[in-house]
Amino acid sequence: LLVQTLPLLEPTACRPGAMAEAAAKALQEKSLLTSTDVAGYASDAPKEKRMVVFTANQDGSPIESWCPDCRRALPVVLESALAASVALTVVGVGERDDWKLDARGGDHPFRAKDGLALTGVPTLLLLGPDGREVARLGSELEDEEDPVAMRAKIDELVASALAAEA
Repeated sequence: LLVQTLPLLEPTACRPGAMAEAAAKALQEKSLLTSTDVAGYASDAPKEKRMVVFTANQDGSPIESWCPDCRRALPVVLESALAASVALTVVGVGERDDWKLDARGGDHPFRAKDGLALTGVPTLLLLGPDGREVARLGSELEDEEDPVAMRAKIDELVASALAAEA
């Protein structure tokens, strides 16, 4: 199984926000991009093969985020989804205090151990055709500062999951 790899623009060639906007627009034109919030995802989680990225905002915008790690990762995730022609859902985890205060003992539904058990954002899930999680990148995205290395990790995850389906 071959996954098309589009070249990653050098960070100096284009600002990340513009890269994210262009990739988001291309995904929308192919009907491969959806966005939602905590309530929307909790009530209607995808039941099909797709990528799901949890990001730091209220509405699941693929462009805006209060988290610097998410602002760095979202353009790369969007480009990877576009290159692989895999549907992507962007899920906003809420406002900063909703997410950060929960880390100190609150009750965020995405942090629950019997739920998604997210430990940070951004987190990328790859769902199989039945909607079950088949792969995850969490701290690997959060900690990676090099967009080329990040893209390689995402592409490897997607390629191995698609190969396992074949």
